[in-house]
Amino acid sequence: MARFLVFAAWTPEDAALWNSRWMAEQTMRLAAGAEAVSVEGGEAVRKALESALEDSALQGVALFGHGLPHAVMGSDHCEALDAGNAACVGPRWAHAMACNTGAALVPSCAGQPGLFVGYEVRLIVEWTIEALPEALRELLARLVTATTLGLLAGVRARADLQRRAAAAADELTAWILENTEEGYLGVLVLGQQLVERMVVSR
Repeated sequence: MARFLVFAAWTPEDAALWNSRWMAEQTMRLAAGAEAVSVEGGEAVRKALESALEDSALQGVALFGHGLPHAVMGSDHCEALDAGNAACVGPRWAHAMACNTGAALVPSCAGQPGLFVGYEVRLIVEWTIEALPEALRELLARLVTATTLGLLAGVRARADLQRRAAAAADELTAWILENTEEGYLGVLVLGQQLVERMVVSR
């Protein structure tokens, strides 16, 4: 059984991370046939990430939280993953579902043996998940997990990862156009970002 790490930084008082936490939960839910090991909430800090990645059985790590161009941030507001400790990922994959990490962090990891994926833009996650129709929530869950699940399945090429994300984004867009008048612009923009602004380290 495939085994991977979910690193999800969030604190109860940081509303900006509530949707990020939801995305981490959906990743664990939809990773059928895989075992997810989680480091989350207040425990999601640099030392805990490095310690968890000592488990050689892990195939990769999906990181959720605030991102800066050079790092994924932990719950303590300090760098959890940056160029200084990227070697702890080893030959595995790391998917940073965090703002701006494709700008500097992912390029800085190009010399590492692993595969790093991030986004060169501030991700739009300004929606309230409870306010979305149930069918749209499920389509959104498939969208935000498409790349991590692709990596779990062995997909490595940027074009192939983008193709998977694009298929999920197209399904979500079609449903919105056919079923709603609101438009859900933020959700649509996120779909575009997860496809067009994806950066892969090799």
